[in-house]
Amino acid sequence: MSRTDKSFLAKKIISSDGPSPAEEDHNVPLVEWCAAGIEPEEEANRRRSVLEHINCMVRAWIRSTMIAEFRMPAEAAAQVEGRIFATGSYRYNVHGSGSDIDIVLIAPNRITREHFFNTLAPRLSHESRITELHCIRDARVPLIAMVADGIDIDLSFGSIRQDRVPEVITDDLLQGLDDQSVLSCNAVRVAHNIMDLVPHKASFRQALRFIKAWGKARGIYSNTFGFPSGIGWAILVAFVCQCHPNQNAAGMVVRFFRIYHTWFSPNPHGSGRENRAIYLTETMRVKTNLGRGWDPRESKSDALALFPVLTPAVPYGNACYNVTMTNLRQLCDEFARGHEICSSYIGMGVEETKMKLGPHGIWSKILEPVKFFGEYKYYLHVQVTCTDAEAYQGYVDAVESKIRFLWAGTAESRAQSLESFPHVRLRLNPKGYEAPEEVEARSRLLKKAPRGGGIPESGAQGRAGASSNGNSSSVSSAVGGGSAGTAVKSFSRHYYFGMSVDSKAASMKVDLAPSIRSFHNIVRQLRQYRDGVTRLPVITVEDMTKIPAFVKAAAGYKDPVSTTESDAGSGRACTPSEADTATSSNGAAAATAGASEAADKSEGAPSAETPGVKRHRGEDDENDAAAMKVVAKDSVNSAIADHAGPKLGKGSAEGGGARRDNSTGHSKVSQDDDEELGLEQALGLGF
Repeated sequence: MSRTDKSFLAKKIISSDGPSPAEEDHNVPLVEWCAAGIEPEEEANRRRSVLEHINCMVRAWIRSTMIAEFRMPAEAAAQVEGRIFATGSYRYNVHGSGSDIDIVLIAPNRITREHFFNTLAPRLSHESRITELHCIRDARVPLIAMVADGIDIDLSFGSIRQDRVPEVITDDLLQGLDDQSVLSCNAVRVAHNIMDLVPHKASFRQALRFIKAWGKARGIYSNTFGFPSGIGWAILVAFVCQCHPNQNAAGMVVRFFRIYHTWFSPNPHGSGRENRAIYLTETMRVKTNLGRGWDPRESKSDALALFPVLTPAVPYGNACYNVTMTNLRQLCDEFARGHEICSSYIGMGVEETKMKLGPHGIWSKILEPVKFFGEYKYYLHVQVTCTDAEAYQGYVDAVESKIRFLWAGTAESRAQSLESFPHVRLRLNPKGYEAPEEVEARSRLLKKAPRGGGIPESGAQGRAGASSNGNSSSVSSAVGGGSAGTAVKSFSRHYYFGMSVDSKAASMKVDLAPSIRSFHNIVRQLRQYRDGVTRLPVITVEDMTKIPAFVKAAAGYKDPVSTTESDAGSGRACTPSEADTATSSNGAAAATAGASEAADKSEGAPSAETPGVKRHRGEDDENDAAAMKVVAKDSVNSAIADHAGPKLGKGSAEGGGARRDNSTGHSKVSQDDDEELGLEQALGLGF
């Protein structure tokens, strides 16, 4: 929907100045960086071919549905048309090689979301060019996710009350639509309006391409984890373009950090100054009969929004509605870092910054990937497991869409959430890690499964009963894998979040049990959760010694060479920092054990050293018996205090018996046990 009157944009201008000489100079390496990120022509042609193929399939599906289900004559059915719209980075033309494509199917009247999932999804799954197709019904915007010719595709759905879908979706076409159709249609309208409301589109695209890459490099680009999505980042960049319409891309990026490092407060509720909304339109409040729009005067949730970034299509909504306090603090830290780098180096010559900072000068420094593993003493580990290869991806995606509730809680559980402990901080990492042998085994199973035999999560059975395609046994049977040829019987994705504690509040206790129970209750309600097929996420606290090698390898982390190995013959003294690292690793390894849902073979008697808690000894327990005395000194709290970590309070729930894995030294908790975890078992600390 094009706007004819844009006179209000003049009121948004902060400065009409052009770029400074320094920004002109530094714009050259930025433009070079942007050019290097453009996909090869072969891949661009493949994207166009994929979109055209999906569009043709959708048109044929709509015609056949009108004929078969609604008994419409073929001639009349040929006049009924839907339309595929591209959104996201592909619509803005800031995508790169390997990027996914977000597309929206706007369907004509009588074609419903049930048709979309129950007939179009199976039709797509039979296509030889399409693989890894699964349905995500429980998302805020339900969609079909698939891979077409090696390109990730997210296809969402909306339906309007017309037999032919026009090229431009106007306000009146949204009348009478359900909320999910309005959201899908608005994804198209938002992308169009953003491009319509920014001056100097080339500079906008270059700045947006850079900011998206920065967000991914710094671990703050993930809607499901509570960070801004692609739409959120696009609006934030577009706002800067409106405020400084005559800047080049370098000037936009510099002002992006300059504006947002002061615009957003990391603790708006505590400071008494709520964060102001970012919006591109003339006003952020418009009365409409298309559903409730953004209005902090009438909605408490709008008034208390932590990171309000409003979409420029009515009804206006917050594109960053799921940002939590943990996300906000992390975002503010990154805005401040970006501003500090720009302020420190923008005045230097380009060649000097290239020598000091990297091939693209200041931009290389800003894009430096965040250091995560090895930066924290302890990590919160979330393991999501499924025994069915076909159901795995859908279950993982569903759990990931709710994972922010683990630290933020719900309205009912917020008072006992991790965020309720002001002295505890999480550094979120939106990346998931999978064991290579499990990935290989799952790939083989999926190739063996009959093509189109069933669509994960599209069946009406939901999380009860067997697989919706009736082929569960064929895709969940054990497959040989791993270096030892062991059978892979389940598939897991692992998430890690860095934990830090304010040393001034070391005496305060942290009880994770309520947060874990609340999160498990949310997972149980998911359609994809099925007894015997999926497992409740296992949540533990671990140090670096417990993080698997495949995770470290995927993150590019290398364990430091131990003092014994590197210095035994050299006589070199261990530095204080190395000594601290060694102490932390050795002591925390004994005091910390990672929990897992996998069943274990050995059980023992309760430890006399820790009354009321089962202590199951394995054959390797004698090796760390001395260290385990630290745990017995005052249960978990003393062990953690000895390593400058958080003092962890005892959970109120009665925990089940943890069993010890002799091969890894980890405490393991059965499926039944982990549903009622006391804190010690939930954290897996030395039991």
